[in-house]
Order: sequence, then structure tokens, then C-alpha cells
Amino acid sequence: MKNRKALLPLLILGISLICSLFFFLPSFKSNAGALTAAYLYLSRIKTNIDGSTATVEYVIALAPTQTIPTGGSVTLYFPDADDASWCRTAGSLTVAGVTDSAADMSSTNWDIDSALPTSGTLTAACTQGSGASSVDTITISNVGALTAGTTYGVKITNGTTAGVIGTDDTQGEHEVTVEAKNGTTIDSGTFKVYLISNDQVVVSATVASTPSVNCSLSANTVDLGSLYPGGSYSTGYHTITTSTSTTTSGYYWAVYGQGDGSTDAGLYKSSATTYLLASTGSGTIDLRTAGVEGFGLTATDPDDTGSANVSTDFGSGTAGVFGALDRGPAGAQLLIYQNGSQSSAESSTITYGAKAGTSAVAGSYQETVTFACGGYY
Repeated sequence: MKNRKALLPLLILGISLICSLFFFLPSFKSNAGALTAAYLYLSRIKTNIDGSTATVEYVIALAPTQTIPTGGSVTLYFPDADDASWCRTAGSLTVAGVTDSAADMSSTNWDIDSALPTSGTLTAACTQGSGASSVDTITISNVGALTAGTTYGVKITNGTTAGVIGTDDTQGEHEVTVEAKNGTTIDSGTFKVYLISNDQVVVSATVASTPSVNCSLSANTVDLGSLYPGGSYSTGYHTITTSTSTTTSGYYWAVYGQGDGSTDAGLYKSSATTYLLASTGSGTIDLRTAGVEGFGLTATDPDDTGSANVSTDFGSGTAGVFGALDRGPAGAQLLIYQNGSQSSAESSTITYGAKAGTSAVAGSYQETVTFACGGYY
């Protein structure tokens, strides 16, 4: 019992010395916090982007909760299982501050306010993980002071000669940590990005050629020569030609005359004494018949056994029998029609026939025949 009493002063002294040491030793304080907001925008979310045949850009947006002094860094940490996938080739990367990105959410903390500041020149490099507890990283250095509550943006792309970034080869979630740091002042955030096997949709369409029809007349004047009262009929001709695009369903030709302007179509002597070698107004006119006078025309089949057709009155096929014209646009008649397209031109010969009766007045006669052509679309 006496021995214990003797040791008591020594025990008290020892405890006092230990307490004094703890009091005077310097203390360590880490200012660590979570980022107010962050996102990682990947321009491609396809698996196995290798940085050569396909490339990807990273945009980092981060808003610290505390002010981080100048001269710090921003680092991306990728999953341990993804070694050498995000950093395909270790080395320097191309880095630049940005003030916006496609992922900005207006009027929120995820809307970039300012480009990532620099204390000198921003640099970036990626390193590859190898094995357990070693991960791919991308570190941006020479970062200027970051103000709490401000969202900063920075874009990272492949380096010009060395560093190359890509994506992991596994579809699904991949955990990424973003850290802003200067010494013991650290803000960080961890989240997952999702990769898919194919992030692109190929959209195709065919622009068809606009349906069209080309129509032409080989001549705009035809001289039937001299007609003799009570004599035989006289003829003259020209051709009409048609072609369509492959997307056109067919074409048509219509025709009408002018005549005397009031009575009927036909060859008209407009000076005194006026006289009209009329078309009958419908059907056909047979100029082979004695005592018959008048005017008409015929058309040949443009493609023989093809899909083009000549209207019956104008394609009689009998010499001296012609289709009669009606007068004016209201009297236009269908001359040729086709249900089908063709790429090469088709031509029809238009033959005019006229005959003067015994009472016909000598003089100059004229008829203006109007052709109308169009397509079926």
C-alpha cells in the first residue's frame, strides 16, 4: 500500500506531460465538401469509342460549394474496371474553357455561367489505370480561383500528338467522380454515366424527280399550197413530240381552231368577200366526197402498239378523211393521250387537209390551230 502511494505523484506527472504534448502539437484540417452541381456531357455515348475511327468530346460542368483558391486542379476519376478505356493513350489532351454546352439547363445550377478560369494556361492529361485500385484519370491543371455557387465549364478533346480519350467497351452504368481541388480544399461529386451499344440512328429518304412532261412542235407554219374550187383536197404536215419523266403517269395533247371567230373552226378568208372552209364541229370530215369542202387534221400513233392513243376522230387511218376541229378553248378536243411514262421522245405526224368547194371565193385563207399539252401526275 505504501508503494502505491509513492507511485501516485509519478502517474499524475506522466498524464500531465501527455496532455501538454497533445495541446501543443499542430492540428490537420481538411476542407472537403460536395459539389453544388455537376454534369459530364459526352458527345458520344456509344461503347468502345477508340478515339481514332470514332472520337468523343467531354464537357465538364461543376459548381463548387466553397471557394477554391487559384492554382488548383479538376480531376475525373473513372471506374477501376474500365482501365485504359477512357484514357486510350496516356498523355496531354486539348482543353479549353467553355461558357455553354448542349446539356445546359437554363436558370439552374446546371447552366454554365463561366468558362473554367486559368492561372496561366490550362493543361490537361490523361493517365491509365492498371490493375486493382488504379483508375483512368483526366486531370486539368493551372485552374484559377473557383467561386462558390458559380458553374464553370471546360471541354476536353484528343491531344494533337499523344493523349487520346474514348469510352469503355461495356454497355450500362459507369461511375465517375469529378473533383475540384487546391491543397486541402476539395469539392467532389460522384455520379454514373450510361453507355449504349449504338448511339446513332441512320435516317434515309429518296427524293424523287419532279414529275414533268416535255412537249414540242416541229413547225409553227404549214402551207397547203393552192386550192382550186371544186378540185381535190390538199395536205401539209408537221410533227409534235412528247417525253415525260419516269415519275409521270402519262401525257395528253388537245387541239382547237379559231376559224371565223364566231361560227366554226376552219380556213377563213377574212377580207371581203369573206368565206370559211369550215370544219364540221365534231366527228370527221371526208374530203374525198364530191361537193364537200372544209378543213381538218389527223395524227399518227406515236408508239404504234404502245400505251399512246390517238382519239378516234383524228386517227381514222383513211386517206382523205380528217378529224374536224371545234372553235376556241371551249371547243378543245383530246387529240392524243397516254397512260404511262416514257424516257425517250415520242413523235406524231400531224397532217392537215383542206378542200375548196365550187362556190369558194378566191383569196388568202388562214386558220390558227392551237395545241395544248400536259401530263398526268
